[in-house]
Formats: sequence, C-alpha cells, structure tokens
Amino acid sequence: MKWIDCVLAVAVTLSALCVPYTKVEESFFMQAIHDILKWGRVNDSFDHLEFPGVVPRSFVGPLLISALTYPANYLYGNQSEGLSTQILARLVLGWLVVWANAQFRKEIERVFGSQTALWYGIFGACQFHFTFWTSRMLGNTLALVPMLWAQKYWLRSMFATSGARRQRGLCYMSSILAFTCVVLRFDTAVFAATMLASRLSMINVRVICTLAAAVTASGLLSLAVDSYYWRQRWMWPEFRVFWFNIVLGRSSEWGVSPPHYYFTHFIPRLLLGALPFAGIGILANRRAAQLAAAYIVSIAVFSANAHKEWRFILPAVPIGNLCAALGAARLDQVPTLRLPTRLMAMALAASSLALAVMMTYISSLNYPGGFALALLHSTESSSDVRVHIDTYAAMTGVTRFGQLNHNWIYNKTEGLAPAQFGNFTHLLTSNPKQHSGNGFSVTAVESGYAGLDVRPRLLLSAELPVSARLQPLVWIMRRDDAPS
Repeated sequence: MKWIDCVLAVAVTLSALCVPYTKVEESFFMQAIHDILKWGRVNDSFDHLEFPGVVPRSFVGPLLISALTYPANYLYGNQSEGLSTQILARLVLGWLVVWANAQFRKEIERVFGSQTALWYGIFGACQFHFTFWTSRMLGNTLALVPMLWAQKYWLRSMFATSGARRQRGLCYMSSILAFTCVVLRFDTAVFAATMLASRLSMINVRVICTLAAAVTASGLLSLAVDSYYWRQRWMWPEFRVFWFNIVLGRSSEWGVSPPHYYFTHFIPRLLLGALPFAGIGILANRRAAQLAAAYIVSIAVFSANAHKEWRFILPAVPIGNLCAALGAARLDQVPTLRLPTRLMAMALAASSLALAVMMTYISSLNYPGGFALALLHSTESSSDVRVHIDTYAAMTGVTRFGQLNHNWIYNKTEGLAPAQFGNFTHLLTSNPKQHSGNGFSVTAVESGYAGLDVRPRLLLSAELPVSARLQPLVWIMRRDDAPS
C-alpha cells in the first residue's frame, strides 16, 4: 500500500473511533459477530433466533469478520462484550475495504498511470460515504470488498495487453461476482450482469464453466453455513431476500422515491467534489465512458425499483472516482489547464473533506440509545438490574457488545402491556410519558440530532454560522421502588 492508501485507512479508523455505535441497519451483522465471538456454536441465546428480522441474512460474512477479529480479541482478553471489541470488529471490515481498494487502485496505476491512481485515491479519501461507511456493518459494505476485487479484474479483462491475461481476469471476475451475488448481496447481480455484458465477446466455454462452478460452490457454502446457524433446512438467505423484495415487491414498504432519485440525489451525495471531474472524464476519455456506461445502465435498472437507498449503488462509487481521476488526469495533460485543474481539483477535494468531517460529527449525534446504555452502566452500581430497551433506543446504538454487566437482564421485547413494565427496574425509552404515572421516574436523558441551525449573523463575530440542534430523545427511567 502507498501513502494515499494509508490516508484512507486513517480516515476510516478515525471515523470508527469517533462514532463507535451502530444503527439498526447494522444490527444483524453486529449481533451475529458478538454471538459468534461469545459462543461460536449456535444456541438459543443467539440474537437472530430471538429477533429474526423481516428477512434472513447470511452468516458467512460475520464468520469471516469474527475469524479475523478473534486473534486480537484473544490477546486483549477474549472479551465478547465491550465497545472496544465492537470497534475492533468494525475496523477489521474497514481495513478489508481499504485493502481491496488499494488493490483496485494498484490496477488503475498499472492501466492508466500513477497520476490517475493518485487522483483516484485523493477523491476517495475525501468522501464521507467512502470513509465513514466502510467500517459500518452492512451487507453492502461486506459486499464492497469482493466487488472492488471484481472491478480490479474487470479492468484487467478490458485493458490488459495479453489476451491470456484478459481471459484470466474475466474468469477471476466471474468467480468473485458469483460469490458476492449468491452469498453476500443478491442485488449486486445487476452490476455483475452489466460487467459481464461489457465483455460479452470474450465469454467462452471456460468462462461459463468457471461461472457455473463458482455459483454452485457459493450456493453450497451458503446452504451449509446458514442452514446451521438459522436452524432451518435449505436456508439460502439471499434467495429469500430476492423473493421478498423483487418477487413479492415488499421493499416499497420501506419507502418509495421517484425514478430519477439515484441520478439527481444519491450520486451527487456519494461523489461530492469528484462529480464534475467524473463528467469531464466520461466526455473526454473513451475508456472512462466505456466503464461508466455499464454502471449507468445498472443504476437505471435499480431506478425501476420504487424503493431506493444510496447503499444499493455503493459499488458505483469506485467507478465514479476512477472516471473523475481520468478527467483530472486528462485536463492535467493540457499545459494551459494544468494549474487551474490542480487548484480546482484540490479545492473540490478539500470541500468534500470539510463536508465529510461535518457529516461525521452530525452522525455522531445520532446514537442516543448507545450513549444512554453507557450512561446507565456508569451511574447504576446495583447488580439487581432488569432494563427494558425500547425499539427506538435499540435502533440508535444499542447492541449486545454494549451489554456489559453479566448480572443484569437486558430485554428488547416489543408490544408489552403497561403492567408488564413493572417487571423491570430500569427503562431506556423514547416515550417517558407512557411510564411516568406507572411508578417510574426519569433519572437522566440523552439528546440527539434534530437538525441544523443556520445563523449567518454569527459570521460578523467570527463564529461558525451553522450548528447542530439537539433535542431529548432517549430517557433513562428507574422504578421508584427498585432496590438500590
């Protein structure tokens, strides 16, 4: 790895350290890693068996992260609880993405030259989503690791000077894409289809056999691992996800967006300052246009689905950054444009970095549930504690890694009747009024992000004109007759 890869590694590490808690989207993978580290073999106490969620997810990714986390965790004392273990697991994922990105950037340098590779590294290191989210325990982030490797071999299959090298690159790419689609994220099949279609003239019997073998092996791996951990025969999670979201069309229950949303909203947010140069690269460089075409078609296919999220098109970010790097390198070749290009590129990269820092700070305010549980542990000395964690608190930072006291009972059961809360000594709740008349009193409150306050007049006094607005979101309540 070169210095620019180390810059990205530092940015990812700082993001994980500054914002250690996780949100509901990361819940399955985070809890699965905790349970694997604690017990290894599946048992009734595994979180996914108590709270299975809407659709199942594969344990293959959590097993890999757990295996890589275990040696350092063992040296640290083999702790399955604690924020430090959670951060360590997240850093393992983040560093895997950095490593895969370094391999992709190395291939960029081989094909397009060192200057293009440098611009690629600079643009990525300054983007919020490519630094903050690379350590977040999402299926999309797990899938980004093999997707970066597949993109590396995609470049090789297109631009290698040797025909044999191009053919090998296509076989490697096909195998990696098969594993990613079958085991980690079924929706990456959209990108896989367009990447393979771009090399249609090279697909022969060898490639087809390689792809078929990879699909079969990946399917058998998922069936073996996930049937065991889910305690269900013939469990193939990604097929269940495909059936739920596409065949049944249930994904729209989580919100819908207009068809243009990926192009007009998400791509500008993902690329930030790299976007103008990406446009220049596509217009000025034939190879950039060739790369972008496959991913533009993929995003257009995603746009046909009413439910849209930025993380679905996360694999497009490296290709967008490559197009931007090619655009910057192309302008830099013109002597009269060299200085303006460098100044503009650095200014846009610096603006992206400033936005990334601001967005990371704002994101750190979105985890009142995690902070509330940590505060309860620091202020409550009794060993006889039974705490109920409501849905909002559980969605905003509470994981099993944060359940530090082995003598306490932690409960996340939803839909309890008012009388049933009397079984608990403490509550983490977003609705204190529901309990204030039933023998519980507020002992502390955690606030969280509620928007931005913009006050231009503060510029006159050399103060920042923008500040985060906070509001109470999670209350810690104690039963009035709870033992001390």
